[in-house]
Amino acid sequence: MKLDRRTFLQLTGTAGLAVTTSPLWTSSASAAEKVHGGPYWLTIHASGGWDPTLLCDPKGRLSTSEADPVNNYYQSEIMNIGSFKVAPIEGHEAFFNRFKDDLLVINGIDTQTNSHETGRRHTWSGSMDPGFPSFTALAAAAADPKPNLAFLTNGGYSETGGSVPPTRIPDTAAITEIAYPDRLDPADAESTLHSASTLERIRLAKESRYTRLMNEATLPQTQKAYSRLHTARAGDNELAALANSLPETLDSGDNRLIKQAQVALACFKAGVTVSANLSISGFDTHGNHDNRHTPNIQKIIEAVSYAMDEAERLGIADQLYILVGSDFGRTPWYNDNNGKDHWSITSMMLMGPNIKGGRVLGGTDHYQSPLTVNPETMALDPSGTRIHPAHIHASLRELAGMYDHPLSQSWGVEHGILPLWG
Repeated sequence: MKLDRRTFLQLTGTAGLAVTTSPLWTSSASAAEKVHGGPYWLTIHASGGWDPTLLCDPKGRLSTSEADPVNNYYQSEIMNIGSFKVAPIEGHEAFFNRFKDDLLVINGIDTQTNSHETGRRHTWSGSMDPGFPSFTALAAAAADPKPNLAFLTNGGYSETGGSVPPTRIPDTAAITEIAYPDRLDPADAESTLHSASTLERIRLAKESRYTRLMNEATLPQTQKAYSRLHTARAGDNELAALANSLPETLDSGDNRLIKQAQVALACFKAGVTVSANLSISGFDTHGNHDNRHTPNIQKIIEAVSYAMDEAERLGIADQLYILVGSDFGRTPWYNDNNGKDHWSITSMMLMGPNIKGGRVLGGTDHYQSPLTVNPETMALDPSGTRIHPAHIHASLRELAGMYDHPLSQSWGVEHGILPLWG
């Protein structure tokens, strides 16, 4: 359907676009003062439970006679590129050659669950508790100043705990029309319905009416409703900045991650977004595992490469963090349908300006059981500790400069900081 301005504002309550849901964290700054200049957080979620042994923690079969091999490729085919072991799969050699100095891989992460819902939550929030906000939501909520479109999501784990509204942009073609409600032709800056002086009088009248209504309101819910509407209307300038930053055409290929990344990076460039979730499905491969899983792995590495290329083109690569993960891993054996089932041990890949790349932390044995690490040096240590998502999230909060933020204190994780970033 056609998404006009009235429909857009009506949908903000459910879509979260430019709506503040928690007065505690609402900023009174104007749209011009809310431009975010970085850092930017981009997560890529492999929905369904990916198989790290086909990407960043390869395990090959030992011989043709090996019973229940982890994979169909052979151990002898695994390549060494920098610090990384690389599976003999199309596209992987070029990917690791390009990012061998930038990429941090964390293997042997114990999600402690085989449940999709709990695994998504644990991976992306550091907690198994229902309702716990994702790292991307907290990073957006803690930003100061915080733009109205701070948290963009395309799925994955998008829980906010009421800290920030999630933004979804289902129709980028409508953004220009919504951003310029005053124009007869959104693309023509001269086709305004009112003069500049009249527009200024309208703006002042709206501000005066809003102040009067807030002063007259006695119920908190009424004040919250006025605040939501006011904030939604105040988002016009941010939408205009986004409309000017969007690419002329969006990618029309079969890799939906690239289109999601295009919009997210345009939002970053426009200064209207702090963090964004990208998501791709198709990893719950209980049957025909290799043939179904491998193309989706390739889409992820294509999306990471695209995101870095586009970030460099936009001049924001030095502020961009990319985090890649999934619900959990997959069994180190095939089932009767040539598929792999749920396995609680997984991996993550990360890169960004304050992450020392070219490293692999943690590990697993040949059959994908986790190895423990020394919590001070991160070296493999049989007397050490397992890496849990909470360790990663405590460390991410430190990296983002929000470990002591009130939001982090309100939503504390179970484990402490590990020296992950080098």
